[in-house]
Amino acid sequence: MIKKLKFIKNKNSVWIVGGYIRDLVLRKTSKDIDFVTEGNAKKTAQLFAKKIKGTFITLDDYRKIYRVVADDWTYDFSKKQGKNITEDLSRRDFTINAIALQITNYTRRGGQITNLIDPFGGMADLKHKHIRAISEKNFIDDPLRILRTYRFAGQLNFKIEPRTEKLVKKYTKRLKSVSPERIRNELFLTFESAASYPAIVKIYQSGILNELTPELVRTKNTARCYYPKLGVLGHSFNALKVLEKFYSENFKSVFKRFSGRINSHLENRIGGPKSVKRKTLLKLAVLLHDIGKTGAAKKIDNRLRFFGHEDIGIEIINAIGKRLKLSNDEIKYIKNLTKHHMRLGNLTSAQSLTDKAAWRYFRDLGNDAIDLIVLSVTDAYTYPKSNIRTLHKIIGNKLLAKYFDEKKKVFPVKLLNGFEIMKILKIPEGPAVGKILRKLEEAQVTKKIKTKDEAKKFIRHIKINVLDKNKIN
Repeated sequence: MIKKLKFIKNKNSVWIVGGYIRDLVLRKTSKDIDFVTEGNAKKTAQLFAKKIKGTFITLDDYRKIYRVVADDWTYDFSKKQGKNITEDLSRRDFTINAIALQITNYTRRGGQITNLIDPFGGMADLKHKHIRAISEKNFIDDPLRILRTYRFAGQLNFKIEPRTEKLVKKYTKRLKSVSPERIRNELFLTFESAASYPAIVKIYQSGILNELTPELVRTKNTARCYYPKLGVLGHSFNALKVLEKFYSENFKSVFKRFSGRINSHLENRIGGPKSVKRKTLLKLAVLLHDIGKTGAAKKIDNRLRFFGHEDIGIEIINAIGKRLKLSNDEIKYIKNLTKHHMRLGNLTSAQSLTDKAAWRYFRDLGNDAIDLIVLSVTDAYTYPKSNIRTLHKIIGNKLLAKYFDEKKKVFPVKLLNGFEIMKILKIPEGPAVGKILRKLEEAQVTKKIKTKDEAKKFIRHIKINVLDKNKIN
């Protein structure tokens, strides 16, 4: 990587800074490198992009920050701020991110990186596993660093030193001045950590969570009879903890036979190539799935019940999603899982899982069906009663078996398509065609029809119900 910067005439004017150095010291793999240059950062980045056949991106032309992306690596170039590299480093967030290395001095001796520029004791804090702010002014200049404090503590499993924690609490209210897009990105970076649970709990304890999602924090006073510690909020935190345990063991304890395929599915992204992974967004969905319980809580026959909390929840999630500038696809995903999160539990009361019930489950959930199985079993594992856990685990595995092993039964090859239905029945395109298709597919799943001729006869009968009696729903 360093060799590819040979085109720079004055190499003493370029430094590697920040996270890449930190991860090198911690012996962690990193594919993100930040460069600071005294010269023209834009020109340097453009030449570098040409050299490695990467893509050049302008991040902030005013502040002179540019990016090059190539082969899953990200290279950021920025103009040096201040008179020298020490002054540039002084403007950064934490001491562990304020270490630099001149590219001409990149050497290793006995496995150790030498010639590091470390004016604020970052190496000592790495050794003692401390998150330490460089200055109070830096928190004022960019309040997003308040949230970043907990993200790094969670990612690295470091402790926040007392003075820094006081600064975080002092300036929590200033998060309101940060753009929702930046907060959203920081939250997802937090969730991308293998163990975000401790960080989220600390974000709550600091008061930050109340600034971001007050609706979630309000659930702490709901259902203390069921969840003595922090009510529904405590249950939601516990669900996140369980989910991350499942992730850490690759689902081997609950979905052993399907673990690889579940992991592969959750690595997919909700939207385009730059959108968040299902695995990451599922953590937020787990935190929010019961958020409607506060509005739905009612005592019925001396028992606290939450009828309709799914529908109340999706309205709250819609408001939170828009406030945090989640994409439409991300909001739709969380709402879909919330709306149906009781679905798998309802299936556990049946004597057996029929092809028809499985078909309806996968029809209604679509691409999110596997995610909901994971969420539902995660939810069940927050309860101490083993029968709830066992039943959810059994029905979850049966659904996965239907999906992966018996796909033709659950998703039969269509005997007729929409155009054929319109032609046979002489009807125009519209909602009726979709209703007939769904009824036809259900009849195939339940083995009522097996051939194309039987399908034609079936839809002629269905047509009467749809167009004349309007009985299909």
